[in-house]
Amino acid sequence: MEEASLGATAAEREVAENLLLAMEDYSPTIPDEVTKHFLRLSGYESTDDHITRLVSLAAHKFVADLTSDAMKHCEERKEQQSRAQSKGKGDVRRLVLTTNDLARSSSEFGISIRKPVYYADYPATSERGPGEGASTER
Repeated sequence: MEEASLGATAAEREVAENLLLAMEDYSPTIPDEVTKHFLRLSGYESTDDHITRLVSLAAHKFVADLTSDAMKHCEERKEQQSRAQSKGKGDVRRLVLTTNDLARSSSEFGISIRKPVYYADYPATSERGPGEGASTER
């Protein structure tokens, strides 16, 4: 009866228990202290280390998925650029992940990223970019 009220079958409970046991030996990429800090900032406090490790694991997976998608966008961009240039040079596959790649990837996760107008888009010359009101006169 208790299993039915919780909505979990015996197999599901066993899988959950095995996961919790495996997480005792797991060393998360995001340290427990960092996860606990951000959990406290969001208003959640728990003394159970299993919860902290589970949140760390979920955060790690989220970041890994986000960066993986961003790298796919980067590879697509690089491929489009190489097709447009196609000057017969050797295939140099140096990928540079940009803010635009990350923004495209994060928009798929419902996160909006906009870089400021002045963010490294203008060369360091005597001319000022838009929105920069300081004059160069001394």
